[in-house]
Amino acid sequence: MAGAAKRPTGLAVKRDVAQRKERASYGARREEIVKAAGPVLKQYGLSGTTIEAIAKEAGVDRATIYYYFADKGAIFGEAIHGGLVEMVAALEEVAASGESPEVQLRNSMRVVMRAFEQHYPQLYIFFTEDSSVIDSELHKEIIAAGRRYEDLLDGVVRDGIRQGIFRTSLPPKVFVKTVAGMLNWTSRWFVPGGILDADEVADDMADAILDGVLVKKADAKPRAARPGTERAEKPITQ
Repeated sequence: MAGAAKRPTGLAVKRDVAQRKERASYGARREEIVKAAGPVLKQYGLSGTTIEAIAKEAGVDRATIYYYFADKGAIFGEAIHGGLVEMVAALEEVAASGESPEVQLRNSMRVVMRAFEQHYPQLYIFFTEDSSVIDSELHKEIIAAGRRYEDLLDGVVRDGIRQGIFRTSLPPKVFVKTVAGMLNWTSRWFVPGGILDADEVADDMADAILDGVLVKKADAKPRAARPGTERAEKPITQ
């Protein structure tokens, strides 16, 4: 005979009731906790982060954190899941836009950098965290999102090659991984509010890539600067 189903704990029941009765305020409070957890997770990693540290950053006690989340893994999962869902949905919109491959490549890179900026530092933590400490289901979701992201880029690159817009000696999949690698590596240095914002990073990277793969006509004139991108030189150090 199968064992009795595990009954939810008192806190789990309270979380469920609060979520149903006070959905708006409950969701807003959870979002505040997720945001507060960001710098703690970045500094200590998932394995080194404690509920006490998150509570201190959020300005609440441990009991309050447990009222909204079962553990630190649930907080990390909430942060990652929301960012991934938004990013993939936006990439799907770019793929269905009907724009030229050049524009789609640039816009896809903007989508990724905007997600990294908006969900900083949570989405970056995956690149520096030991995957063994991440919940298996969340890890699968992250891998699936990354695969979908690369598949969408692969389609853009292949369309560009097929239309005679792109030319590269790299196989499309390798080219896509080169682009993804450039974006993922920003986890090592990009900080919102720094010298460059997300769109500037994406556009400058896109320029470097497109300058190398765009098929150029013999009588082509130099490409004009992107509208609205003229910006004063900013000092790297203060």
